[in-house]
Amino acid sequence: MTAPDPNRETAHSIEALCRLGLDSRELGRRIGSHLSRRLTADAFCFGLIDPSTLLVTDHVIEGISSDAAADAAYNEYLVDDVLKFAELARAKDRVGILSEATGGDPTLSHRYRALLPLIDASHELRAAFVIDDRCWGGMSLYRSGSRPDFSPDDVDLFRRFSVTVAAALRRAAHRPASVAVGGPAEAGVLILDHDFRLLTANPAGQEWLEELATDITGAPPIAVLDVAARGKNSPLGAYARIRGTSGRWLSVQASPLTGDRHPATIAVLIQPAPASEVIEVLQLAYGLTPRERDILEQVISGRPSRAIAGLLHITTATVQDHLKSIFAKVGVRSRGELVARMLDGVFNRPS
Repeated sequence: MTAPDPNRETAHSIEALCRLGLDSRELGRRIGSHLSRRLTADAFCFGLIDPSTLLVTDHVIEGISSDAAADAAYNEYLVDDVLKFAELARAKDRVGILSEATGGDPTLSHRYRALLPLIDASHELRAAFVIDDRCWGGMSLYRSGSRPDFSPDDVDLFRRFSVTVAAALRRAAHRPASVAVGGPAEAGVLILDHDFRLLTANPAGQEWLEELATDITGAPPIAVLDVAARGKNSPLGAYARIRGTSGRWLSVQASPLTGDRHPATIAVLIQPAPASEVIEVLQLAYGLTPRERDILEQVISGRPSRAIAGLLHITTATVQDHLKSIFAKVGVRSRGELVARMLDGVFNRPS
């Protein structure tokens, strides 16, 4: 009799979770809890990642103090280290163990020295969830020093379900909004200090912070922390598209301030994402091909099939074939439904 393969059974369990159609946060919570039990991890962080900017835009944590959030953002974007999520997203192997990445000396890692002690951890495994060369999420598992380090067998487990999780996160990105929330009429403005602590905010900024609420209490949401960290030392600033708790897509931008009486202050602007940015991320989420994206752009502009064919130098029949494929991927039956679905996250119409 063939001995049972624990990794195969665990991978099947994760794949089953991915078929439930959960929103990204609930999916992350269930996957994290399941893997923590299976791999006897003491803590985990499951993050959602913008596939264009590779910024962590939301996360679910367990066994990690909220005080570590700002330190994590600082490590991820402002210092050199191994196994950064952006690095894993571009690598051939998207799973790694901290001790192996440092050649057996984890003290070479800034994260090991500065961040892991905050959560009483000594061992870390990291993975990026990538499909079609786009990263939609990442995960870190941690063990205390009283437990053995993660093993190649643990890495192999993540390789088995990584693409499946990425596909589930991609599907979750185009889940229709379920709650209609108008939000403030103006942009929210936050001012953070050099340690990413909130100094002040206008009333709209406070409202938008509630829309971006996460598990962190008493600190800016992870989306704000990560954009602020990326933009802190960049004259061009940084931005990310974030999906709020209502399902509405927001634009978060951060840049350093100069000439202020507070040293190294950072301004963060939060406002509804423009339609072009929402459509861009939804095109990726629905898995549209480059040609299908071209045709979708023209459909949203109101052009008929004959005009689209002439503009793109293809036949009208080819346009219709592409439209059928787009309808199938998006789950609609007409141009009107297609445009409404693509703009759902802009106007936040509940379905």
